[in-house]
Amino acid sequence: MKENHPCSMLIICMFLLLPFLGGCWDVKDIDKRLLPLVIGIAKENEDYHVTLQIPITQKENEVSRIVTGKADTVLKVLGEVRTNSEEAVDYSHIELIVIQSNLAADQAELRELIKFLMDSEEIPSRALLTITDDKIDKVLSNINDKLGVNATSIYNYFNKGAGWAPEITSIHIWEVYRSLFSYTKDITVPVVRAGNDTVLVYEGSMVLKNGELMARINSDESQLSKLFQNANAKGKIESLDLASIMVVNSSLKNKASLKNNKPVVASHLKLKIDILERKKDVSNDQIMKELTKLMEKRFYDMFEQAQANGVEIFGFGQLFRDQLSYQELRNWREGFYPYLKVDFQVNVSVDS
Repeated sequence: MKENHPCSMLIICMFLLLPFLGGCWDVKDIDKRLLPLVIGIAKENEDYHVTLQIPITQKENEVSRIVTGKADTVLKVLGEVRTNSEEAVDYSHIELIVIQSNLAADQAELRELIKFLMDSEEIPSRALLTITDDKIDKVLSNINDKLGVNATSIYNYFNKGAGWAPEITSIHIWEVYRSLFSYTKDITVPVVRAGNDTVLVYEGSMVLKNGELMARINSDESQLSKLFQNANAKGKIESLDLASIMVVNSSLKNKASLKNNKPVVASHLKLKIDILERKKDVSNDQIMKELTKLMEKRFYDMFEQAQANGVEIFGFGQLFRDQLSYQELRNWREGFYPYLKVDFQVNVSVDS
């Protein structure tokens, strides 16, 4: 009797299983999907107003358009947009989320919105977040008019690279979500408005403490706070009374200690500068002294106000993670931060 060959039996089984294979019948090619790049969220009365900027491919032409909707939840608006669109809508490519300031000012609403964005399986947690005082549709229409299908470049506005616009802050959804539960560090969220000749105009940052907007700081203060997050001041231009300078390099070192169970931080900022222009008969030493005085005053003014409001904009509590227990860190804002002493020194040198 002839034995069945194992390979023949395997081939027969494979053919028998073919009708049960579903394949990729529910997968849409990327050219058959709408990919929103920017989403704006506002709230009026009880309804959320959501605006989307969507590039669209039409045969050989590429266009973009603005789509708006409103409902009692953001999820419902996104669902209605998907239902009413001629193509499948894929939210996984969103680069920027713009929140109107009146919504951001409501701590409970903002916390819920951030949690929704973080928990969403479709909206990427890497998307950038910004706040605006403008109407959402005005900001997104400006992005659409000036960038169109190239709106992916909006990401570069907030991340120009070393030496370009170091005062602009940027923050991702996951970072905002993490800050909701932080005991020792608060965050800054960039504030923008629609520009006339440019896409956006940067207006400084909002300081966010556990989901609550605490203060607004200008671009100079935003840049200083970034130095404590290991950012470099390269490219920062300062207009002094005696001269105009540009920072070509910077470094910041912090040393934390406890004295009589009271926190102390010694911060040393080094700035290397290039002098762009100066008044007649002004020496390098005079310029360096003026810049030193300016930077130290800027820091102490910010720190005094932040400490009085219990805002950890510089994240000093992070420096004590190896010196305080977990329970003590949880009590940082009440038990340690009010007594924190900071010795902030600036050393300026001129690039030769």
